[in-house]
Amino acid sequence: MPVRLQTKLLRFIASLLLISLLFSCASLSENWNVQAYTVSRGDTLYSIAWKYEKDFRELAEWNNIPPPYDIFPGQRLIMQPANRDGTLSTEERPQVLVDSISGESIDDAPVSVSDDEPRNVRQRAAYITVQKNDTLFAIARREGYTHHQIARWNHIRSPYRLKPGQKLRLSPPEAAVRNIVEVTQPSVTTIPLRPDRVVAKPVKQEIKLPNTVGEWRWPSKGRIVKTFKANDTARRGIGIRGRLGQAVHAAAAGTVVYSGNGLINYGNLVIIKHSHSFLSAYANNKKLLVKEGDSVNLGQVIAKMGSPDSNKPQLHFEIRRNGKPVNPLYYLPKS
Repeated sequence: MPVRLQTKLLRFIASLLLISLLFSCASLSENWNVQAYTVSRGDTLYSIAWKYEKDFRELAEWNNIPPPYDIFPGQRLIMQPANRDGTLSTEERPQVLVDSISGESIDDAPVSVSDDEPRNVRQRAAYITVQKNDTLFAIARREGYTHHQIARWNHIRSPYRLKPGQKLRLSPPEAAVRNIVEVTQPSVTTIPLRPDRVVAKPVKQEIKLPNTVGEWRWPSKGRIVKTFKANDTARRGIGIRGRLGQAVHAAAAGTVVYSGNGLINYGNLVIIKHSHSFLSAYANNKKLLVKEGDSVNLGQVIAKMGSPDSNKPQLHFEIRRNGKPVNPLYYLPKS
């Protein structure tokens, strides 16, 4: 090939690579924000935490989301702690309150009250006007309430669409103001309901799980064809070669917290919560056999093995401790 033609060909290939890189960067910048995330249909708090390599408990705390960690399409989640040290102050955590008559839980927005100011006195604007690009979640966070509160006070239903110029009430109707019992440890104290507290449905309690995992087992039989490498995003777990449709087992007992295909590069994915600290993931499946909320036993068949792209059948398996990927070989049996 003449040198001149070869040079032109190399320049053409380089241009194609540059264009591809630019499109990739544009796509990444459009869909990835290290500080915030907008919930999409099919997302769960666990799948979002998995995507960002965060501990789901921290993510829930940063966004004032109580168990069972329900989230909604369009909801905006912050992905960073409020303080530099990675913790939230006591004043920023919502209190759990109980109605003295019905026994129902009561939402309590974060407040900032000085020591010499009565706890039941608070000056707030009665209404706020929606501005362009405002969302219910942004307004709630800015005003110090939960989006559930403002939605109830204004009879707004999911997916919580707002219009510029719309006026929103920032306090409940007067009929909602009554005495409540504030639950504290170890005593119970009766205090008057502040205007920013409204009666809500009882909060479901998170399923009690152990602090550690008693027993692990291999999720599937086969040869390890990909090993764990902490600094490689494509090797956050291990790859186990097998047959198409081969059984995939739960590596430990637990609760299914995600079952779907909404995470890029994971295909049909199952995430199981085993304890307060440990979760495991089973990716690139041909078929999923469990759904979110299912309790699974050690060794239970949860999926059928598939293949990533056009490669040979392979299970991608991960274990995460407190949101961070760890080497599964440290936990799985040696034989």
